[in-house]
Amino acid sequence: MSLINRQALLISTLLLMLALIMIPGSSCSPSSANLRIFAAAGAKPAIDEICQKFQEKYGVAVEASYGGGGEALSQMTLSRRGDVYVAPEQRFMEMAAEKQAIDPETVKSVAYMIPVIAVKKGNPKNIQNLADLAKPGIKVAVTRQETTLLGKYAPEIFAKAGLTEEIGKNIITEAARPDNLLTMLIMGQVDAGIIWHFYQVQAPDQIENIYLLPEQLTGIGEIQAAVSAYSQDKKSAQQFIDFITSAEGKAVFKQLGYLVDAEEVKEYWP
Repeated sequence: MSLINRQALLISTLLLMLALIMIPGSSCSPSSANLRIFAAAGAKPAIDEICQKFQEKYGVAVEASYGGGGEALSQMTLSRRGDVYVAPEQRFMEMAAEKQAIDPETVKSVAYMIPVIAVKKGNPKNIQNLADLAKPGIKVAVTRQETTLLGKYAPEIFAKAGLTEEIGKNIITEAARPDNLLTMLIMGQVDAGIIWHFYQVQAPDQIENIYLLPEQLTGIGEIQAAVSAYSQDKKSAQQFIDFITSAEGKAVFKQLGYLVDAEEVKEYWP
């Protein structure tokens, strides 16, 4: 084989490996999945565990793909496949209904997420409120506005506080997903970020939350699930939704730090 051909083969192999690495998603049983879930990344910790429990209980393998709420919806509609869509809040589920991508009669609320300021454990930069995000030298991260609910809320929160320009100067990156932002915090790449509250429960030794006042928020995340219009097994898809909204399913969300009681949510978002 010539040097040029060997180089071409090497480049092709590397590109293939990179493409495989960059495929979004997580699978409980990727080779024999009976159900395909397209879900918002904010629901990933709970959905990963729930699909495993569902498989053990009902013998139905599940494969889950994750992205921002809009990204996950786009993946499902472009591929025209999938059995369940899990959205981070009503707006994305309404978009799915408008695209006729879900059965609106099957929509159910599952859990709730509160936007917070997250910082490294011990709060080394002494960030106590939104104004502190505007201090010189503070490195702030948000998520993408186009595809994530947090990305929509962050600039609204900054604007409501009258700090759009001041905090904007300190935003050094827009993460593709909330869990990517979490990684940046843990790795020390940023000092603070707007993230969902439950991540602190999952990384208690690495980050801590600074809760905003209810009047400072512009919304919360209400995780909802619905049967996809593209499902070839709507009976099993509905069974999955019934499972995640059951006491057993909600117990998983609660254990991982999500709120599952609408009354409890009123403490943070009346």
